[in-house]
Amino acid sequence: MGNRASKLKRRTAEDQKHKTKPVFLTRSEINQKPSESFPDASKGRLIWTTLLSSGLTASEKLTAGIATCPPSVGFLGHHRHEQAELYFILEGEGLMKVDDVERRVERGGLVFIPGNAEHGISNLSGEKDLVWLYCFPTDRFEDVVYKFSNEWRVGYR
Repeated sequence: MGNRASKLKRRTAEDQKHKTKPVFLTRSEINQKPSESFPDASKGRLIWTTLLSSGLTASEKLTAGIATCPPSVGFLGHHRHEQAELYFILEGEGLMKVDDVERRVERGGLVFIPGNAEHGISNLSGEKDLVWLYCFPTDRFEDVVYKFSNEWRVGYR
């Protein structure tokens, strides 16, 4: 029994050593992170800031960030990717399409997007940004491969 107990103790100590640590980001740290956008505006007129992604943060199995579509012209074109995704709307209102389902979204709303579902979003406001938190169940944002469809603005203004 003594040998078994020491093996368990050793394994527990090793698990603790390799355990992922929590990540805390202050508002100031978030504001200092660089934003990205598509070089080709036909894919979308928005900016996004990746907040949580292996390589940027000491994290694993989850990637998250904040995306912003400007008033009137902001959109993210119809696309798909292997990973499921979650949107939590932080500000504004928009029109979201996931496969054949089109819905208005607004502050406080949540959308679950199944993996490989075609989806896109457009800002409905002429005055306010549409801002949402996005999350993917993957280690790094670079793991997400966007495949845009040719009908990127169907159903959008």
